[in-house]
This record gives sequence, C-alpha cells and structure tokens, in this order.
Amino acid sequence: MSIIKASDIRLKVRPVLLGLEHRYFYEGPCRFGQGEALQPGFDKFANEDLYTMFLNQLDKWKPEGVDVLEPIRVCRTDDWENTLEMWESMRLGMVDADVAFFFTNIGLDDFVVDFAMRFDTPLIVDPESAFSPITDCAAVKAKDPAKEIYVPMCWSETTKLLAALRAKKVIRNTRILLVNRFNSNVSFSSVDTFTNQELITRRLGARFRYVNAHELLDQMSPLPEGGNHTTPGRVTPNITEEELKEAGAMADELIGGAEVADISRQYLINSLVAYLTVRKNMDLLECNGFTAPCPDICSTRRINEMKFTFCLTHSLMMEQGIPSSCEYDADSVLSQQALIAVSGMSPYMGNTTPLPYEDSTGEFMSLARWPSDEVKAKLIADDPHNLYVMEHSVANRCYRDPKKKGKYALRHFAHEQKFGAVLRYDFTQDAGQTVTMCRFSPDGSKLFIARGDIVCGDGYEANNCNNLVIFRVKDQLDCYKKQCLVGNHVALVYGDCTDALIRLAEVLGVEPLLSL
Repeated sequence: MSIIKASDIRLKVRPVLLGLEHRYFYEGPCRFGQGEALQPGFDKFANEDLYTMFLNQLDKWKPEGVDVLEPIRVCRTDDWENTLEMWESMRLGMVDADVAFFFTNIGLDDFVVDFAMRFDTPLIVDPESAFSPITDCAAVKAKDPAKEIYVPMCWSETTKLLAALRAKKVIRNTRILLVNRFNSNVSFSSVDTFTNQELITRRLGARFRYVNAHELLDQMSPLPEGGNHTTPGRVTPNITEEELKEAGAMADELIGGAEVADISRQYLINSLVAYLTVRKNMDLLECNGFTAPCPDICSTRRINEMKFTFCLTHSLMMEQGIPSSCEYDADSVLSQQALIAVSGMSPYMGNTTPLPYEDSTGEFMSLARWPSDEVKAKLIADDPHNLYVMEHSVANRCYRDPKKKGKYALRHFAHEQKFGAVLRYDFTQDAGQTVTMCRFSPDGSKLFIARGDIVCGDGYEANNCNNLVIFRVKDQLDCYKKQCLVGNHVALVYGDCTDALIRLAEVLGVEPLLSL
C-alpha cells in the first residue's frame, strides 16, 4: 500500500542568504567598524561566518519533519545592485521549496519585501537579523496583508513555527476519499460536516475524491466475468482471491491477540475485506483520508446482506496514522489529520457531548445518555462536575504509542445478527491521561481546541456503537458553547498539543476557539 501519511510529509525550507559587501574604505551611518573591518574584501569573509552561524542555528532548531535545502546566496555591493540574475536565482530556488528562510541585515531588507511581492512562497526572517524581522513584516503587511511573512522572536519560536507550517502542508496535502450515495457533501446523519467542499479546498487546501457506494460494495467480491453489476465490462479494483486469503490471515492475527473475541471469524473477515477494498480505492485515487455514510448505505440493506460494517476500517486506519471517520464526516477526517500532523499520535473520534450534572437533584441530565448506570454511580460518587464523553465504535490499539499496540477486545456491531467487527479499548486504564481535542467549523473558518483529562472508559464489554471515553474539562459550559459552533464528531489524541494546534490555526488563517 502506498498511502502518503502525515508522517511522510516533510517541509522543505530554502535558506536565502543576503549579503552586502562594501567596495571602498569609508565610515558613516551605514558602516561602522575599525581597522581591517573597513577594508574592501573584509565583508565577504565576515558574511561567510555569519551564514555559517545562521545555518548551524537553523539545523539545531529545526523540528522533526523539516528538510533544509541548499542555500541561495544573493550578494550586493554598496552600489546597491538589484539585478534580474539575482531574482532568477531566487525564482528557481523556490520551485521545490515550501518556505524561504531569509538571513538579512541593514541595507538588504528591500530584497525581502520585493520577494514577498514577487512570489507566493511563504517567507521567514531570521530572528537574529537585528531589526529586520520587525521592519520587513511591517513593510510587507502594509503592501499586502494577505502575504505570508513570519517573524519569530527567537529560535525556540522558530521551531514551533516550522512545525506549524509542516502541519499546514499536511492539511493542504490531504485528499479524502468519500463514499457517496445521495449527496457528495453531507450524509443524512452528519449535516454539520463541510457543507461546501470547494470552499474548504480554497480555504484549507484539502481535496476530495469520490467513489459511488454501490460500486465500492460490488468491489468487495472478486471481479466476475463481464464485470460488476454496477460497472459491466469494466476492470475495477475488486478484492482478489489472494487478498481474501490476506483478510483471513489478518482475522486470525486479530483474534489471536484479543483479550476477548465476541465475533465469528467469517464476520470479522467480511469487515476486513471492506478495509482492504477501501485501501485499494485510496491507492487508486491517491487519497490519505476516508469516510463513508452510515444511514445512507445502511438503508440499501446491502450492509445487512453482506454482514459487515466500516467500523473496523476506521479503527485500523486511525491506528496507522491515517484519518478515517464515521458517517461521511469529512470535517472529522481533516480534524484528525490536524491532530496527527502536530502530535504524531493515533486519534479517536466520536459523538462528543457534555455530561451535565444537576446538584439539586443529584443526577446527570438528559444529554448524559451513554454511560452505564454503574459508571454514572461511580462518577457521582467521585466528582460529577465538568465531565464530557466521546463515544463511537472505532477505537484502536495505539493511543499511548503509535508504534505499539495495547490490549483490546473484538466485538460485534449488530445486536441480533452479530456481524460488523469493532475493536474495543479500555480507556479506564488511562485515567489521568491528558487528551487534546479539535474540530474545524463546517465552513473551515474556525478550529475548536480543547483539553481534558481522562476519568474512565465504558463499553469495553458491550457490543454495538458504544465504546466510551469520559474526561474532565476545565469548564464544561464554555467547552459546550464553543463546540456548538463546530459540530458533533470531535477528534482526540493523547497528550497536550494545544499550543501546536493554536499555531496551526494561526498559519492556516483560521480562528481558534479555545476551551483550555
């Protein structure tokens, strides 16, 4: 499989080393020094020392996922050259660069401003370039406020900025495969997702690819002679006999590693066939995110006929660092991708609501419909305030460490017929663990960012769509009001990456909605 994951995407930074060389011996307001430092030719060697220090600092402070390309050198004399050759060298250097990183100084800032006006490449100004960051930013923004110029105050801030720009590149390189039936934008159960995908592409850069639901379901069987029913005579990426054997081997491995396996081997294979078919389509369409509608496809009765659900597909994707969401919620997919990009952790997603507790009655109120009575009683006995719950059937095994699988159970989705494989994770074992949540608003203009601490889990021993993680936030009402501006399916990862998300929002140009 060749899916390009967030961890595969690297930010390419091109240093642009600006220099000034004086041709004559003199002192004045643009030149100061003494002795040898005033002699013609001295600046050439002094500049090389400055360049070396700058490049060493950049190499020291660059975060994981950043590549520093070969520098471009642009040098002028005190005749103030500004030649076509200089600009051609910068233009060619930006062809394979994501960011230009300028080393500059007095008498050179006009290059920085002119670069911003000539090219669309974002630029950063060296934080140690004297007064240049302030000067250059003010000048560029006065000419065009939309231009991307970044002026970190110090090298530690530069590290965070580069990480955010890499995460932005991840977002812009996200291509989500959507399995559609009725509507290419929303499903019947997820009307709070991106309602205008063209707007999201313009605003955030993510793109969308589509496969018809019936065509995808037909591909879950080996290609018959004459082609599938929905695409007669066409060669399509149907599951192969060899891949059916692979699904069987994967089923045996999953059953063998589970604490409990409450699903038949064949029904588990059915869900794994769905996973492999989705992966083939993602490869074919070069996608690195996935979602499919639940009620829209369920109502065809084909899922019931084929005895599978997409739940396991989402679980296996997420634990590999590939965003994948229930209910045709492309918003949740991109929100997961944001978390993966800034943290490297495996996400969870689900129905997310507060658990409001009324002190006067000693009871949880109407929104608290998911936890079991036993768990509710324990929460009330301990501390029932400021609680939130996230619930779905798409848990994975890699929350603590994306490279290490934890304990899990295998259960079924359909109560009566017992098909639809779902992974179960016991979040209670991680009580006290800090989690970070986020979700874009449906128009992509805002990013909800929240933090909490896990209190317990629920649903590990249950079937259907009810694996819960319950966590405590700082201010339940504040969190709820801000979540209502973005939607239901919030994404979550372990750890505190709120600062990185805030910086990502900044470079994306979206408003952060903070509940911290």
